[in-house]
Amino acid sequence: MMKKEQAPVPVYHPMPSQTCLATQLTEEEQIRIEQLIGLIQHLPKGVYDPGRDWSEKIRECVICMMDFVYGDPIRSLPCMRIYHMNCIDDWLMCSFTCSSYVEPVDAALLSSYETK
Repeated sequence: MMKKEQAPVPVYHPMPSQTCLATQLTEEEQIRIEQLIGLIQHLPKGVYDPGRDWSEKIRECVICMMDFVYGDPIRSLPCMRIYHMNCIDDWLMCSFTCSSYVEPVDAALLSSYETK
């Protein structure tokens, strides 16, 4: 009989200097993480295309400071800033604000639903 490999337990970083396993989170922390993941998934995503109009102004991700390359997965925030998807997703899990303006993303996201 073959042993089934168990999936590794996800590790979360609630604070920059703090690491914990998902199994160590309280129920409230687990709910908050699920809410954040749900909100992040509602933000627009795409791929970087230097031929688009806005590409002349936005050439690098302000989180990692690396230039965008054609085909990079990107995500945009309600403030119209774009970031590498991995960079902004990690950022939003720690602070649900725009990294440039420190504007709360959830308030802007909710107001965008109210105007539709």
